[in-house]
Amino acid sequence: MKKINLKNTLMGLGMLVAGVVIGNESFGMTPQEQKAKEIETRLIQNQARNTGVNLISELEAKKVATEVAGVNINEVQYFKVKLEQEDDYRVQTGKPVQYVYEVEFLHGGFEYEFDIDAETKQVLKSEVDSWAD
Repeated sequence: MKKINLKNTLMGLGMLVAGVVIGNESFGMTPQEQKAKEIETRLIQNQARNTGVNLISELEAKKVATEVAGVNINEVQYFKVKLEQEDDYRVQTGKPVQYVYEVEFLHGGFEYEFDIDAETKQVLKSEVDSWAD
């Protein structure tokens, strides 16, 4: 009879449930909430473009976050990415950072969170938390 490691089984089940609950970013969102997010993102991108600011793509933001974390982007279990306008950050030049990608992802039992300057790819904030807590 094969022994089952209860701790690993429960942790795996927890990750599975988390994946089902949050899945990809749009899972758990109503169609109306998803549409509102898409409209908000498009408005921010249009505003940036109209002021001559070139923003990186959502995929580029994901790549920056996973590279900084030392994680293979194809092994990430879940991504949540949101483009926002911010005025909380200032780079060394004193120029305000106006557009920020908030990138969150799960990998190997850890939750990673990054704020990335959507114009320069500079990592403005990074946090890592264990799912075991």
